[in-house]
Amino acid sequence: MNNILLRINSRKAILPCNKRMFVHFNYPCRVGNCANKSINAKVNFKNIIQRNITNAANVDNKISSNRKKRIYMLSILISSILGYGAFKWDEKKKISNFLNEMTEISDEVFDRIDNIVLFVIDKNKLSDEKKKVQFLKHEIEKLNIKNLNYLYTFHEESRDFACYIYKGRRRRNITKEELVDTSSIKEIFEQFFVPISEDSEKLNKGNNGTFPTYVTHDTFEKEVIEDSKKNDILLVLFENTCFLCFLYKPFINSLYKLFKENNIELKLKKYNIEKNDYAPNMIVSRGTPTFLFYTKGKGTKLDEYKPNEIIEKIDKMVKLPSDLKEEIIDKVESIHARMHQFGLLTMWTTESKVIENTLIKRHIKDIPNSTDDESIYNEVLTALIEEDSQRNDLIEDSLNFINEKIKEAEKGCYVAALMMANELIDEEKKII
Repeated sequence: MNNILLRINSRKAILPCNKRMFVHFNYPCRVGNCANKSINAKVNFKNIIQRNITNAANVDNKISSNRKKRIYMLSILISSILGYGAFKWDEKKKISNFLNEMTEISDEVFDRIDNIVLFVIDKNKLSDEKKKVQFLKHEIEKLNIKNLNYLYTFHEESRDFACYIYKGRRRRNITKEELVDTSSIKEIFEQFFVPISEDSEKLNKGNNGTFPTYVTHDTFEKEVIEDSKKNDILLVLFENTCFLCFLYKPFINSLYKLFKENNIELKLKKYNIEKNDYAPNMIVSRGTPTFLFYTKGKGTKLDEYKPNEIIEKIDKMVKLPSDLKEEIIDKVESIHARMHQFGLLTMWTTESKVIENTLIKRHIKDIPNSTDDESIYNEVLTALIEEDSQRNDLIEDSLNFINEKIKEAEKGCYVAALMMANELIDEEKKII
């Protein structure tokens, strides 16, 4: 037993939560340097073993203390990470705050506003871009130009900072040199944002109410806003370079004539957005042809632009008589006939031009190579559209005019082909 106790003592046995005396009777024992005890002596081992026993509560306290330290250190680490993240986010927010003063460009935004200053920036260099934008805005605001809209967009690829300005259908790029020159900025912006307008009297000279009135930037308030308080107005936005506008032109004239003859309370007017900036209080629309309906001084943009759809829309607004509606629908078909005939005219004129070029090259060797057939076709088409745009006629008159032009083009092509054939025959005879 003595040996067992010695082994326990040497191993530093742990007796947790035991507060009773560890004693034994009726045997002689020897522990360490202790004196021998008699058989019936009461031996108290408490003092010998106590130094080797650790109370479980102390262990728990030690573990709890270490856990608290770890939790504390972890809390400090998390707080540091969150604090750094918040600092960087706040720093980034301060840098990007200038974007909140502008609107990010989109097709929808661009289609409905005018007088645009567009900044093209690199989102990876916002700190530098912010300085450039704020400098430009400060210089622009000194000029007191009204109703400017500041937009921004990001580079799809890393490029230099850029600035574009838009008014109406016009656009200008501000060069790198101009961006840092305050005198250039002043001159460019003051000149660019002056509205342009056609001469209304010159445009409408000789009209006498036969065709729709041409509205300009300077006459918009009187011809549309004020007049719509007395009469409903359908304003047609068009461009000279728009092919659909070109096809619709004589149809719109015929529609105006029918409305006038049948006392339809709807005035048709035209507005060339290529030659006139958008007027104040005018609905901005960059697509053509577009139809704007004005009544009681206020306007709405019609979603419809196809002839049949427009007629249905007009019918809902003013209740067209059934016979008049049928007549108008018949004239809609004339638009398709006009497109077909114009295609024939372009084809015959192109063929004639190609043969003429070939004949010229046979006689003049040093003439540079002419362009290919497709390029000639595009040149002819552009020239014919420009020529036809100078005319102001009804759809029936337009079809008759194009038919006559087709006959002339056919004859011209036939004559050129005959000349080519005769030359080839003469060459064959010489060889024989």
